[in-house]
Amino acid sequence: MNLRELEELVTKGEGQRLEFKQKATFPEKIAREMVAFANSNGGQLFVGVEDDGKIAGLKFADEEKFVIDKAIIDHIKPGIKYEFEFIPVSKKRSVLHYRIFETRKKPIYYLHDPQNKGNAFVRVEDKSLKASREMVEILRRSKKNKSYPVQLNETEQKLFRFIGEYGKATLSDFVKISHIPRGKASQILVNMVVSNILSIENDENVDYYSLKEIQHTK
Repeated sequence: MNLRELEELVTKGEGQRLEFKQKATFPEKIAREMVAFANSNGGQLFVGVEDDGKIAGLKFADEEKFVIDKAIIDHIKPGIKYEFEFIPVSKKRSVLHYRIFETRKKPIYYLHDPQNKGNAFVRVEDKSLKASREMVEILRRSKKNKSYPVQLNETEQKLFRFIGEYGKATLSDFVKISHIPRGKASQILVNMVVSNILSIENDENVDYYSLKEIQHTK
């Protein structure tokens, strides 16, 4: 990628597949963004670009790359697939460009402490959010191409009626209206997402479930 292509891309602003970092001051946060991209649809991360889109570049790009590479090794498990390049913006400054690919073996975890399992993150618009237990299970099943039994009994019908009235439901909503244990409610929701009956939408603190839109072909 050259500077002109970078300038055109930056005008789009941060989003689902695009992230800017001014510097690698907090390399562990950069590693977390990479985990979110790998668990979602992939993305591009630029270090040396400010949040407002100003392309300042890095004076010591090699040093910044060194600390990022170490963070990838120390904080991301299992490994992710990515490409890297320097984009010169002047004689003395460059932008670091990482292209992170969606992983097939999900979930990828960010480890704050190498001794612990860590947390999975997903990309939602321009944010990288911690995945809930349900989202982690959905990621784990997403590439297995395996169907899971879904029984549409009265419990599920109560959920559908709630979603029909309010547009979406949380796990807590489902537990409240169905009077079933939280663990069982969680499993039902996961099965219905994996079976393409429901969609899951991640928010800062909670997941929302809604009926999956059916694509009609002409």
